[in-house]
Amino acid sequence: MKAIQETARVIRNERITKRLWWCTYESPGIAATARAGQFAHALCGDPWSFDPMLRRPLSFSRVDQAEGRIAFLIDVVGRGTDWLVRQDPGAEIDLLGPLGTWFEWQPDSTRALFVGGGIGLAPLLVMADGAAAGGVESTILCGARDAAGVTPADWIPERATYLTATDDGSQGHAGVITDLVPNWWDWAEQVFVCGPTPMLEAISTLSESLGLRRGQRPVFASLEARMGCAVGVCYSCVVRTTHGVKRVCRDGPVFRQDTLSWQWTHD
Repeated sequence: MKAIQETARVIRNERITKRLWWCTYESPGIAATARAGQFAHALCGDPWSFDPMLRRPLSFSRVDQAEGRIAFLIDVVGRGTDWLVRQDPGAEIDLLGPLGTWFEWQPDSTRALFVGGGIGLAPLLVMADGAAAGGVESTILCGARDAAGVTPADWIPERATYLTATDDGSQGHAGVITDLVPNWWDWAEQVFVCGPTPMLEAISTLSESLGLRRGQRPVFASLEARMGCAVGVCYSCVVRTTHGVKRVCRDGPVFRQDTLSWQWTHD
């Protein structure tokens, strides 16, 4: 599918926790082909200002092809994302997308486990939205440092089982989200994960151990990375895999977990 540059119209920007926002846009061209795991590259400022100069990658959190709408779960961490969430309804945002690879259901699998770390929950929600329609049961595990980083249950697909964990114990399980994965390993038939690299590496180690003791499961990871161009030109987001060096923006962000080496840093 080919990415397009489109002027999206802000429908609603809603603050859902102290840190998280849910931002909905009318963007029929991008919505028409966007898939779970893909992202858009957003210009976070007036087109003539070039400040900030670089766009920001935003994973699709909801896609409504019939209404021509897309939504993003956004964690405000800097000037770019702060500018995005402050735009009023009717404002126009320059988007490039859809970009990257996507998640796919595994044949004959009927139970999916989703594991998201903070804002990493964002691309998993599109998959969970389509789970019921595809006859797939879903369990969503969401971890964060504190309650402000946990997506409220109101924004989670109704048919999904939703469990949370926080490092400080302010919501859900007191501890890291990987603590909950073993409880659902035997139930799951496929696993989809997204979050910061240390969390994904921890899940990779854990799933290898669980797989040896309790049976292998296909695990697919969506990587987070700093991106300059997001179209594969600048090579600012490369990772090492069993198939060589790959670009998160172009060859990912979705990879089969067992192909990743974890020998990189995007800090």
